[in-house]
Formats: sequence, C-alpha cells, structure tokens
Amino acid sequence: MLKEAFRSIAANKLRTALSMIGIIIGVAAVIAVVSVAEGTSQSIKQNLSAIGSNLIMISPGFTRGGGGRVSTSFSDLLTKDDAQKIQQLCPSVSYITPMQQGNFIVQYERQNTFSTVLAVYPQIFNMMNLNLQDGEYFTQEDENSRRRVAVIGKEIADTLFPDGDAIGKTIKITSQSIRQNYKIIGVLEKSGTLLFLNPDRSILVPFSAAENRLFKRSYVSSIIAQAHSEEVAAQAVSEIDSVLYSKFQDEEKYRIVSQEAMLQTINQTMALLSFMLGSIAGISLLVGGIGIMNIMLVTVAERTREIGVRKAVGANRRHILTQFLLESIILTLVAGVIGVGVGILLSRAIALIGSIQTAVTPIVILIAVSVSIAVGVFFGVFPAMKASKLNPVEALRYE
Repeated sequence: MLKEAFRSIAANKLRTALSMIGIIIGVAAVIAVVSVAEGTSQSIKQNLSAIGSNLIMISPGFTRGGGGRVSTSFSDLLTKDDAQKIQQLCPSVSYITPMQQGNFIVQYERQNTFSTVLAVYPQIFNMMNLNLQDGEYFTQEDENSRRRVAVIGKEIADTLFPDGDAIGKTIKITSQSIRQNYKIIGVLEKSGTLLFLNPDRSILVPFSAAENRLFKRSYVSSIIAQAHSEEVAAQAVSEIDSVLYSKFQDEEKYRIVSQEAMLQTINQTMALLSFMLGSIAGISLLVGGIGIMNIMLVTVAERTREIGVRKAVGANRRHILTQFLLESIILTLVAGVIGVGVGILLSRAIALIGSIQTAVTPIVILIAVSVSIAVGVFFGVFPAMKASKLNPVEALRYE
C-alpha cells in the first residue's frame, strides 16, 4: 500500500511539488520565527546568568495615577545611607553599593562621545563579574580619598582611543555647567548588557568622587545588593524589604527586583511571545493544508475509474480510505521534513544577516513536523472518505 501511495504521488510531480509548497513555507516560517524568539531568550538568560542569580536591584517606586492624575516617580528617595543600613541589618547581603547614574558628554582631545557615567563603590566589579582588558580597578582607598579615576567600557575606549592606548589618559566629563577631569586607570572587557546596564558604553567612577562634583544631589539612582548565595537570595529580598518598609511605611515608594524574579518573568514573556509568533506563522500551515485537501479532491476525481476497478476486484472501503489517507500523510511528512531544513537555513541566515542569536531546538522541530502530519491527516480525511464511499458500478462508468 505504501508503494502504491508513493507511485501515485510520483505520477504527478509538478502537482505534488505545488501542493507541498504551502506546508514547506509554513514549517520553515514556524521554525525561523520561534528560533529568533528562543535565541533572544537564551541571549538574555546568558547575560543575566553571567553575573549569577543573587543580585538584587533596589530602585525608587512611583505613585500610581488615578482620577486624572499622572503617575509620579519617587526619584528623590533612596540615599547612600539606606545602602549602609541594608548592609548592617541584612545578614543575607554580602555586598552592596549605591549608584548614581547619568548621561554625559565625554571628551578626549578631539574625540568625544555620549556615555553613561556610573558612580559606584569598588565592590561593583566583583558583584557584576566585570573583567579588565587592561589596567586596574579603582579601590576602596580611591573611594575613601575621592580620587577622580575611571574605569571605562570597551566601546567607549574604542571610540575615544582608536589606537588602544587609554590607560593614564585624562578624559573630560561634561554636562551643561559641569566639567570634571578623570584619569583612566582601567578598560573593561566587552560584556554586553547586564542587569539593565551596559558596561561597554559606561564609565565607572568612585561614588565619593562624583557624588557632589558630577551629580550634585544627595539621592541615588538605585542601590545594587548581592546575596551571599543563590539559596539565600529570597531571604535577602525579604530582609531588604523589611528595612525599607520600616523607613518609608509604604511599599509603593520603592521597588526590589531580584535576578531570579527577572529570569522567571523573561521565561514567561518569551514563552508567550514564541507561542504567539509561532501561531501567526502557523497560519501558513493551515493554508497549506487546504491546498493539500484541494489536490487530494482533484486526485480522487481523476482516479474514479481506478477506485471502481479496485473495488470490483475486492478492495473494501477501509483499503481505499487508508490508501488516500497515506498519500496525504506522506505529502505533508515529506514537506514537513523539507520545511525543517529550509527553516534551519533561514534561521542561520537571519542570525548572520541580523547579527542576532537564534536557536533551533529539537522540540520545535518535533512540534513543526508533528503539526504538518496532523494537517495531512485532518485535511486528508475528507477526500479519503469521499473516495472510499464511491459506488464501484458508477465509478467504472465514470469518464
């Protein structure tokens, strides 16, 4: 019966190829689209995992709008004293740093660029696993002495110092009336985005050196804490919440986000995105299935006399039904396999051209092929049943 099915499919090569195109496009589209979503998800997870899952971000909250009022941020809320209090009262917290964050113009001789300046404690380098390409980190002594030294990101170094010799140079950090000189003592390795920060485009300076000179404010942008381990990260969040609530008596005035919570949110969001994009791409599978049904109906009409002959020599309805259903399944199975190959190639092309990470997982391939076979069964049943119900006498007389 399989040989007969393959023989029938091969008898009309052009028609077979045209009927398979819809399934091929559908499977390829599903794999390519889902691979982009999966690759993006893995890239984000890798960046977060690179600095562990025990970091905790504390930022000002906001008042919710209502009755025509606009939501307002509590930007002037957290202070470095809050960071010190958390360090003292939270035993699950190992390191902590307040952070001032702002955008400035950075200049060296005739080269200039726009950069994010982060005023932090020296612990930040260990907390976020920031590695040096050249030079050294600033230390607690630099922090205590308010030395105007800086560790710059890789992209900033490449922009300001195309020759690669950044160590020991003095850069000007300016914004309106502010103009401060900082000596470069280190250049970071390229790291990508970490915890909503991009060290590659940032300049890190001692908190004490920039607190009043560059930012000229007593409130901090955020506080970053690190739990002793991943196991006590949830406990650390609870302790920090207790300390801040005892001060502000309003949990809306601050936000505490752990990396573990961020990973869970990312997983849920990307899973939903993959499902939505895959479903949209899967519409082409539906269109391809309708094409398969149309082709099979035409095939039944063309092979009416053949069906009559087979019934006349003893074939029953089950044999005829199985025969045409097999042909439909084989068409979609072969088209699904070809679509997988096209989808993988398309995914690689997207990664190459778009410079983004894609990932084709076995489960996506299995789902795509399974769906294509299901399409073959679903849209092949009606033509197969129509063929099996033909009256043998009428079928033999069919012209």
